[in-house]
Amino acid sequence: MFDPDRPYRFHVELTDKCNAGCPMCGRTDAMNRCQVNSQKVRKIELKLADFTTQFTPDFCRRVEEVQFGGGLGDALAASECLEICDYLTAQGVRLVVSTNGSLRGLEWWRRFGAVMARNGSHLELHIDGLRDTNALYRVNTDFDRILANAKTYLATGAVADWYYILFRHNEHQVEEARDLARNLGFRHFVLIDTIRFGKSQRFDYVLPDGTPAVLEPSKFSATDYQGRFGSAAASPEEPQPVETLLAGKTAQADAGINGIRCKAQMLNRPYITADGNVSACCWIDHSEEERSLQSKAGRRFEDYNIRVRPLEEILLDEPFASLFQAGWQQYEGVICRRKCGEGRRNKRSRL
Repeated sequence: MFDPDRPYRFHVELTDKCNAGCPMCGRTDAMNRCQVNSQKVRKIELKLADFTTQFTPDFCRRVEEVQFGGGLGDALAASECLEICDYLTAQGVRLVVSTNGSLRGLEWWRRFGAVMARNGSHLELHIDGLRDTNALYRVNTDFDRILANAKTYLATGAVADWYYILFRHNEHQVEEARDLARNLGFRHFVLIDTIRFGKSQRFDYVLPDGTPAVLEPSKFSATDYQGRFGSAAASPEEPQPVETLLAGKTAQADAGINGIRCKAQMLNRPYITADGNVSACCWIDHSEEERSLQSKAGRRFEDYNIRVRPLEEILLDEPFASLFQAGWQQYEGVICRRKCGEGRRNKRSRL
């Protein structure tokens, strides 16, 4: 699955801590005033020592990119987020950091911008509306503080993209938000069609003050807005988006295995969780399917942790070496078929 002779692109969860209470997030108890779901959140995080130990200068020369995503947490909530970013960019590793933007103070953001500007790293700032709508989904965040942080960051010359999930309550603000993003100096404005509604057309939750609320899908898709406003042209020097990189892997992408085109395999992108577990991707991590494959390899779940074994050794081991592909050939792997066979992912369009 993972090729040591190709540059690695890691997806890493720095922490499961977060200040927000987004109703659809797995860490949130939506009907309990958007409080933390204590059964899922353990308040864990990766430390600088984890990176200096595993991402040595020699290994970093084979790492093209590290993306700090937010499955259960916000990267900026990790206590040593800045120090980790500073270390990796100093090694020449390009970063993509995803955040709701409402944590930390302005001086922290100035230092963070300088670190990110060092080598063309960029920020994905998730702001789903304007002053009157953003907190309807990004519960517990403050729009004015987010803008102040963003302005401070952008003033350093660092790059940021504004990500905007479409809902019924913010669909009327897309053009205004896009214009604001341009005026502030964001590189791109990116609309997202979320798949989290599933087959339902509503998502009920309760706000922190006890007010019942509901999320509804937008009447328009991100593609509709792209057709209405047009899309921004990508500058030639910026990193290629994932979709372009996937399209470029033609031999692998066209062939697939029984309809499965594994994104992690094509991008050579392993996944590391906030507790140090190494997995194929965020979808299969900690699942029964993953544990079954590890058992077939004669390993325990604990054997795939960077605090137990060297990262490079784990990546060359089973089930990554052959068991995933063998399962696809035998029509096994429900999660792989659903995510990389049927393509059930959020859809993004750049304006």
